[in-house]
Amino acid sequence: MKITYPHMGSLNMILKTMFEGIGVEVIDPPPSTNKTLTLGVRNSHEFACLPFKINVGNFIEALDRGADTIIMLGGIGPCRFGYYGQVQREILKDLGYDFKMIIVDPPHGRLIDFLKELASYFPNVDGKTALKSFVFAVKKMIAADKLEKFLLKYRAHEDKPGVTTKIYEEYMKKLEKAQKWQEVDKIVSEAMKKIKENANVRRKIQLKVALVGEIYMLLEPFTNMDISKSLNELGVEVTKTEYLSDYLINSAFKLPQRMEFKKNARGYLERDIGGHGLNTVANTVKYAKLNYDGVIHILPFTCTPEIVAQGIIAKISRDYNIPVMSLVYDENTGQAGYQTRLEAFVDLLYRKRMEVIC
Repeated sequence: MKITYPHMGSLNMILKTMFEGIGVEVIDPPPSTNKTLTLGVRNSHEFACLPFKINVGNFIEALDRGADTIIMLGGIGPCRFGYYGQVQREILKDLGYDFKMIIVDPPHGRLIDFLKELASYFPNVDGKTALKSFVFAVKKMIAADKLEKFLLKYRAHEDKPGVTTKIYEEYMKKLEKAQKWQEVDKIVSEAMKKIKENANVRRKIQLKVALVGEIYMLLEPFTNMDISKSLNELGVEVTKTEYLSDYLINSAFKLPQRMEFKKNARGYLERDIGGHGLNTVANTVKYAKLNYDGVIHILPFTCTPEIVAQGIIAKISRDYNIPVMSLVYDENTGQAGYQTRLEAFVDLLYRKRMEVIC
């Protein structure tokens, strides 16, 4: 078995750790590029969303590298994500690829059942070994998210542009190669120390922006044109509202965060509309109450839950007097145009803060 999966932030590092830990050969898809996007667009339905198309491109490149098994999450509900695996499988079969696709439903509060279902596809793997590998992968995931949260705050204060990103990328590579628990803690600690040493710029007005929206778009830098980096380089501290660790832990245990979402969204959205639509609405309210300077809503073109949320957060923007900008992405999105919009939005936030000071 030579297994592969789609890119989504640090997901490839997590899955590689887990599968190699149980002795399964892993074929990483190459990092997503314009070639990946072209392959996905060429072989997907025109109105499929951008994450779907990039996933297809990831799979084609991985299968061409020798992968024979694809692992993909499934799901139910209004969001089309639950159908990705089935539709992508048919597309790839029609292209002549010979492979097996494993589609695993998210835990939905049943972590033991989820792990049992996953283990059923690897009957020759010892249970203790599998659990140990899974737990270590989760530790890496939590560490990666912790490091990125730190990065998105302190990169906005870097002394030398580009140095912080290089430090982060260097230590993410070390984190990927780590084989022991102690190594993971040491790597994160060293990375945070080095990043902080290069973060000495202080401003009279320090802007803070929250990124809300569809989880894939928030997690995958290629897809969102590395918006967090662009904002940091404009001197803005960034809070990203979706992380892999949050998604897994909340799915596995149904933690109170779901209740927090419903509480914050009350009066604007009273039910789950699929995908991360409820999260988007709730997080917009949350960060408006925390007096953030602005919110940027990121969504793929044709994503129904986020389109519904987009209309609702416009009202939240008026009610809380917080600027909100929606960025809709598809394969025709250009970097230059979006950079101009970001710069204009940041200028607006500065002017708004100056009016308060004056």
